[in-house]
Amino acid sequence: MISSPFDYAPDIGDNNPLEMVEELCETKGWKFVRVDNELMTLTVQGTKAKYEICLEWQEEFSAILFACSVPVEIKDDVYDAGALAIQEINENLWLGHFDLSNKGVFPTYRHTLLFRMIPAGLAVDIVQDTIEIAIAECNRFYPTFQLIQAGDTRVQDNLNAAIFETVGEA
Repeated sequence: MISSPFDYAPDIGDNNPLEMVEELCETKGWKFVRVDNELMTLTVQGTKAKYEICLEWQEEFSAILFACSVPVEIKDDVYDAGALAIQEINENLWLGHFDLSNKGVFPTYRHTLLFRMIPAGLAVDIVQDTIEIAIAECNRFYPTFQLIQAGDTRVQDNLNAAIFETVGEA
């Protein structure tokens, strides 16, 4: 019988990576709640806001579903502007994406982390890197989401400035 690549047991063994993330949170001083064996939430202070991060362990796929919510409510009257801005933002992201699927009102940065064949020590480093990238991206686009929320016409200018990448030093 030919074995399937999906039959491989991950290197993280019997350890749920969320247990290692708990230790990371304690080291970093991040507040966290372990909802159950597969789900935890944490709160991380960014430069623009406090962000709520949800991590859901999917043992079947050796993956963590990662979601970081931006605390800016996008209501129905500006939903289309929010969706268009998120489309443009996503075209310029190199990791993860934003959507409005968190109750349909809060922009949420999402990414799935795959841990099959990843040693346990690297798994927690990958989670830490992803948290830091998510917070940086949420901080970068926070003003854009605030302008959308307010129905401000400067959204495109702000978005262009946020997406614009500089090269070199001044």
